[in-house]
Amino acid sequence: MDRTTTIDIPDSVVSDILKHAYSDAPNECCGLLIGSPHRLERVHPARNLVASPTRYLIDPADHFAAVHRARTDRLSVVGTYHSHPLSPPVPSMTDLLDATYPDYVYVIVSLRHDFETELKGYHLMKGGFELVALRPVG
Repeated sequence: MDRTTTIDIPDSVVSDILKHAYSDAPNECCGLLIGSPHRLERVHPARNLVASPTRYLIDPADHFAAVHRARTDRLSVVGTYHSHPLSPPVPSMTDLLDATYPDYVYVIVSLRHDFETELKGYHLMKGGFELVALRPVG
């Protein structure tokens, strides 16, 4: 996948991620992002198989369904999203250890309201994550 430093994220995608995060709180929510390397088009919510406030594991059946949905729409699964109910939208060591798709964008939403930005995106790099700009679009 083409690595970009800025990815367009429609308001509807942000809204869907936030709704999912609040509905699954106090546990982490998780899901897949469908679109292109330059623009996220929609979310595909997934079940968190570990039902934990500090970790997520996407149900493989949900991952498969997201791939099918994306292909049907001539798009791709380009990333994942998950929430941090009690911490900032910064990847944890667990997030790093569990990340397995180097071409994905990893979006994290924080439900804490003491952060200026609730949503941040990252690319997996050797040994860590690199911040990616998420550009809001209507």
